[in-house]
Amino acid sequence: MDKRYDRILGCLVSAAIGDAMGCPLETRPVYLIKKDFGHGDFVYDYMTPLDDSIAKGMPRAAVTDDFSISYISAIYFLRDNGRITKENSTEAILKWKNGDDTKIFYEKYGGPSTRKSIAKIEGTPYDKSRDYLFCENKTATNGAGMKAWIVGLFNQGNIDKAIDDALVMCHISHDNPIALSGGTAVAAAVAAAFCNNATMDSVLEAGLYGARIGYEKALNIAKPSAGASVEKRMELAISIGRKYSDDFEGCITEMTDLIGTGLNANEAVPSAFGYAATDSSIMRTIYLAINSGNDCDTTAIMAASIVGSLRGANEIENIEYHINTLQETNKWIDFRKMANMIYDSTC
Repeated sequence: MDKRYDRILGCLVSAAIGDAMGCPLETRPVYLIKKDFGHGDFVYDYMTPLDDSIAKGMPRAAVTDDFSISYISAIYFLRDNGRITKENSTEAILKWKNGDDTKIFYEKYGGPSTRKSIAKIEGTPYDKSRDYLFCENKTATNGAGMKAWIVGLFNQGNIDKAIDDALVMCHISHDNPIALSGGTAVAAAVAAAFCNNATMDSVLEAGLYGARIGYEKALNIAKPSAGASVEKRMELAISIGRKYSDDFEGCITEMTDLIGTGLNANEAVPSAFGYAATDSSIMRTIYLAINSGNDCDTTAIMAASIVGSLRGANEIENIEYHINTLQETNKWIDFRKMANMIYDSTC
């Protein structure tokens, strides 16, 4: 298998695994994941969502808004010869919101920033009571990071272009520099995984660079927001991941206690990089992220896309099980077809 194709496929499949495995566990703390799903242990497979979860009624191994919006966006980028523009990014998000295969993900999971942005685009009513605010800090969410990994696949080895394209894609839904910093960090890391002689250290450095440069550029295009630095919290999360690389439970405990895996970009994005920093196998990285709870599907899709891009599909344990399981539940997904199209588009 061609190495570049293997890494594209690795990114796509890993991202979907992380999203689908994390989905049923979302919002729960670690101890309730163990109690409610793991029979006292951590979770290492796809679970069926319980009736008290956001994913109530969804089947086992269903992805969420995280993977679905990224996949649909890729289709629209490919139609434009791999270019990422405001126009095709907008078309993609509207197709995702209204499409027969994906509207369920908007209805069940669509975040506050994305919902408000789509309402503005479509000219439909939304809550305008706080539009007068100079800083709308509640929109500094991880919704940019959850989808910007796909941008990295269209900018293989070109970190600066990945940063710029992530800003283009994500600004339409996340109009603040903290959220955009999270998106540019993830896009830069995935792009860096395709550089010659890439290592986990070089990928993490690219992510930190992406967070910093993305934030600086976002200040010129986005509304201001207050909050902890994505870059600085990434540094702390990476140090935790390295320190606890051989201690599965210790890593989760330290990461969730000090960084968090919540909806804010300065929680889930840094934690994703922290779990990537353990330099573990793809599946172990995913298991770390999903068992962290809170917004664990988003933490997992970001961590998995980074590690999957670096290690490739050949390093996904039991990959045929995962591909078959995910495609059976999410029939609109075709991993190999998408990987081939991205491969051809980026030659």
